[in-house]
Amino acid sequence: MAILNSFLFLIYDILFFFLLIIYLPIGFFRSKLSFKSLKEKFGFLDYREDSKTIWIHAVSVGEVNLIGNLLIKLKQTYDCPIIISTTTLTGNRVAKMKYSQYARIIFLPFDMSFILKKVLNKLNPNIFISAETEIWPNLFRFLGKYNVPIVIINGRISDKAYVKYKLIKKLMGKALGNCKAIGVQNIIYKNRFLSLGVNEDKIFITGNMKFGPLVLDNDRLEEIKKNYLPIFKKNNEMILILASTHSPEEEIILNIYKELVENNFKITLIIAPRHPERVASIENIIKSKGFDPVKTSDMISLSFGLRKNDVFIIDTVGELLGFLNISDICFVGGSFSDDGGHNILEPIYFLKPTLFGPNMDNFKEIEEVVLKEGAALKVSNINEFKKTLEELIQNEGLREVYRKKCLSFIEYGKESSENNFKLISDSLSGNRKK
Repeated sequence: MAILNSFLFLIYDILFFFLLIIYLPIGFFRSKLSFKSLKEKFGFLDYREDSKTIWIHAVSVGEVNLIGNLLIKLKQTYDCPIIISTTTLTGNRVAKMKYSQYARIIFLPFDMSFILKKVLNKLNPNIFISAETEIWPNLFRFLGKYNVPIVIINGRISDKAYVKYKLIKKLMGKALGNCKAIGVQNIIYKNRFLSLGVNEDKIFITGNMKFGPLVLDNDRLEEIKKNYLPIFKKNNEMILILASTHSPEEEIILNIYKELVENNFKITLIIAPRHPERVASIENIIKSKGFDPVKTSDMISLSFGLRKNDVFIIDTVGELLGFLNISDICFVGGSFSDDGGHNILEPIYFLKPTLFGPNMDNFKEIEEVVLKEGAALKVSNINEFKKTLEELIQNEGLREVYRKKCLSFIEYGKESSENNFKLISDSLSGNRKK
């Protein structure tokens, strides 16, 4: 059996090598590789860890964002270095921007035996944590040989990946057999792991960590609140923010806003376009509706005072959360256009009554859970949007109902994060801080 296993992985190494030769020029051509990433992917790291480490793997931006609270909790609980590996260039860049003060950021090495032996000796892991699911047979095999526990958190196997994994089920089964624990999002993913040969006692339904709390820069939130809230609330106006909008959403909602103003609704409108390069065109749309566009970047330097016809545009990057924090009602864009919607979780975490349109193809899972918990409002057309918005503006009790539902939803998300952290702490020995 051992000889058969060795032969199986030898074939895998050979196939991986030939596929890598084909992939390298394509990867450079499509800007998915750089010379620095290639150096690390071949195992040439500029350092060696003498003490035991916690190694977290996050494939790309989505997984990098997912691990924020987990990373902070691990740093607070365990006294050892933390390594974060990513597969993509964008994931690596975002990880360095967000987590460099907590961890060393590297690229995941190619899944070949001679590379992994070298990397494992340098990283000296005490545990390997994989966010969601990227199963590398050689990596999992060598972690098993080195007696390094493997924990998969927020586990999932997509429809596309499941088809591929079933083609190499024997190899996948041997790789996953090295896992200490697998936390999956739901029963569907549990059954998929079971069908690949994982023992049921290793699989735990822990929920979806995407619904866990945000990692926030509280100092920046407070700064935005201090600088802008007195202006927006000068005459006790309600603040409506349109987040991550696309054309033609601004024009459609500005028509509704104009009606509300003409009917003496006290409301201030802030627009945060998904793409900042559209600011100039949005200014023209605002002017065409009889309002005065004001970019938030100009407000503080101009010692700005709120005027009746002002409509505000967030033209800076990275400040949306701060403006969500001071808003009263939020609409999330891309959902009335053909862009598949955007993340509706962020305003929910700030306990804001949140509206979105019918097109949420890119966030179906999030939409389903949010609506099930009653934490946001889906509107099927613009007329329904107008009616719902008017009800929210006029009815403080209704806004409070949605704030409470948002709070309940956040507790639901916290439970998933805690479940996954427990899988890790149960598998991680030593180095716990006093």
